[in-house]
Amino acid sequence: MDDSQSKTKRGELPIYWKYNPCYWSVFGISYFVTWIIELSKTATTGLLVTIFAVQHLQKGLVQSYINNTISFYFRDRGGIDASTLQIYLSVVMTPWALKGLMGIGSDTIALFGYHKIPYMLTTSFCAIIALAAIGTTPVNQISIGVGLSCLFAAQMHIALNDLLVEAKYSEKIQQHPSINADLVSYIWGGMSCMSLLAVGTVGIVIERLGSRYVFAICCIPIFLGTIPVVMNALDDKRVRGGNQCIQYNRTVMRTRGSDYTYLAILITVLSLGLAQSGVWFKNIRFNLILALMCGFITILGFFRWTPPIIAKVNAYTLIQTLFSMSIEGATFYFFTDGPQQYPEGPHFSDWFYTTAIGLVASGTAIIGIFIFNRYLSNMKYRTIFLWSTLVYSGLSLFNIIVFLRWNKQWGLSDRVFVLGSAALQTVIKEFNYMPAVMILSRLCPKGLEATMFALLASASNLGSNISNYSGAFLLDVMGVRPNGSTDEGDQFKNLWLVALITSILPCLPLVLLPYLIPDARPNEEGSLVGEGEQEEEHGDNEEKKAFLSNDAEEGDDDDMFPAGAKVPGSIVNDDLKVAAGSIQGSGAINSSSIGKANVDRNDANNYDF
Repeated sequence: MDDSQSKTKRGELPIYWKYNPCYWSVFGISYFVTWIIELSKTATTGLLVTIFAVQHLQKGLVQSYINNTISFYFRDRGGIDASTLQIYLSVVMTPWALKGLMGIGSDTIALFGYHKIPYMLTTSFCAIIALAAIGTTPVNQISIGVGLSCLFAAQMHIALNDLLVEAKYSEKIQQHPSINADLVSYIWGGMSCMSLLAVGTVGIVIERLGSRYVFAICCIPIFLGTIPVVMNALDDKRVRGGNQCIQYNRTVMRTRGSDYTYLAILITVLSLGLAQSGVWFKNIRFNLILALMCGFITILGFFRWTPPIIAKVNAYTLIQTLFSMSIEGATFYFFTDGPQQYPEGPHFSDWFYTTAIGLVASGTAIIGIFIFNRYLSNMKYRTIFLWSTLVYSGLSLFNIIVFLRWNKQWGLSDRVFVLGSAALQTVIKEFNYMPAVMILSRLCPKGLEATMFALLASASNLGSNISNYSGAFLLDVMGVRPNGSTDEGDQFKNLWLVALITSILPCLPLVLLPYLIPDARPNEEGSLVGEGEQEEEHGDNEEKKAFLSNDAEEGDDDDMFPAGAKVPGSIVNDDLKVAAGSIQGSGAINSSSIGKANVDRNDANNYDF
C-alpha cells in the first residue's frame, strides 16, 4: 500500500478534494447551516430571525445605505455649503444620542401590554412613510425641513429597534452563557456582511439612479423587518394586567435609580435642543456656543449622577471627541466636485468615494483589531491612548499633501494616495477604539449595565454631533465654504490649514490622561477603581443595589428584569462599542479629512448607536 492510500485511510482528504474549491464551498455552507441549527436550539429560531431582520437588514444594510447617501442627497439639492452640511448631518444623527431615554421609556411604559412590539411597529411605520416620501419626491420639490424630518425618523427607527433587540439577546446570553461567543459572532458577522453589501452597491445606485432612490430602496428591508415583530418572534412577554393602553412600571425606576433617569433626560433635552438650533438658527457662532455648553453640561451631569471613575473616563472620551473637529462637509465637496466645480480637484466618482474607500476602511479595520489583540493588549491604557492618538494625528498631516495638490506635482495618483492614507489611519483608529471598549466594560455598576451602556452611547453621539458644529465653525471662519457651485476652487485654498488645525487639536486632551484614565492594563484582573473611589462608588450605589436585591426576592423574573432591560453580567453591547468608537471623531477617516467611514459601527457615526 502506497503513502497516499495510507494517508486516505487515516482520514485525510484525497488530493482531488483537498484543493477543490467546489468541495470547500459545499463544506462551508453545510458547516454554517449546521452551526445555525445548533445555535437556534438554545437561542431560539425566533430570536435569530429577528436579529437578522433588525440587526442585519436594518442596522447593517439600511443604516449603511442611508449614512453613505445623506451627503450626496444634500449635494443634489444644491446651494448647501460645507458648514451647513455638517450641521444637517448632526441633526439627522441626533436619535442615536437619545438611546438612554429610549431604553428607560420602553422598559417603564408598556403599550397595549407589551414593552417592545408597539414601539418597534410604530417607528417602522413612520420610517417607511418617511423614506418613501423622500425617496419618491424630487429633491427640489421637498423642503429642507421635511427632508431632515424624514431622515430623522429613519434614524429614530433604527436606533430604537437596535436597542430593543440588543436587550433581548443580552437576556438570552445571560440565561445561556454557553452561546455567548456564537451569538455575538452571528450578530456582528451578519451586520458586517450586510454593511459590506451596502458599501459595495450604494455607489452604483447613486451613480445610476440618484441619491434619493437609495432611500426608497431602504423601505423594502424595513418592511421585511416588521414581519417577525408582528409574529412576536422576539418573544415579547405580555405584562400582567396588560389590558390597559398604557401601563407604567415603577419597578424599573427603582432598579435603574432616579439619578440615571435624570441623566438620560438631560442628554435627551440637550440633544434635541441642539438639533432644533441647527435647523432653525443659521448663526454658526451661536450654534457653536450652544454645542460647547451642551458638552460641558453633559460632563457635569455624569460627575453629578454617576460614579466618579465612570464620569472621568466619559469626560476624557467626550473631550477627545470635542477636539476631533469634523470637516467632512468640506472634504466631501473637495473629493466629489467635478471639473466644472473644481478643475484642479481629484474628481472622485460617487462609486469610488463610497464603495472603494469604504471597502478599504472595513478591511483594514479588521487588520487593526488583529494587531491590537496580538501586540498591544498588554500595554497600559494610557500608553495605548497616547501613542495611538499621536500616530493618528501624524498620519492625518499627510492629508495636507492632497489638499495642496503636492501629490500631483510628485506624480502620485489621488486615488492611490487617499486609499493608502485611509488604510493606515483606519488601522490606528482601531488601536484607540479597542481599549476604550475594554475599559468602559469593566466600569459599569452591576445590575445597571444596560442603562449605563445606553447613557455612554448617548453622550458619545452627542459629542460627535458637537464636533460637527465646531468643525462647521472652523470652516466658516477660515473661508472654506464650498457648495458644489461652478468654479469654486478658491473655496479650498485654506482647506490645508483647516486640516493642519484638526490634526493637532486631538493631541491636546492627552494632558488629561493621568487624571481621567486608570493606570491599568486591559488584561489585568481586579477593579480599576482606587480604594477611595471604591468607597465613594459603593456609597453612591448602595441604595440601587438594595433595590435590585429586594426585587429579586419579592418578584418573578419579569419584575426583576422587565422587558427590554439587560440583566447583570450581560455582554458588552453595541451601545458601548459605539460609545468607545467615537473617540477620534465621526468616522474611521472622517476626522482625518479623507472621505468618510463607509462601514458603520454606529456610530454610527456613524455612531451606532
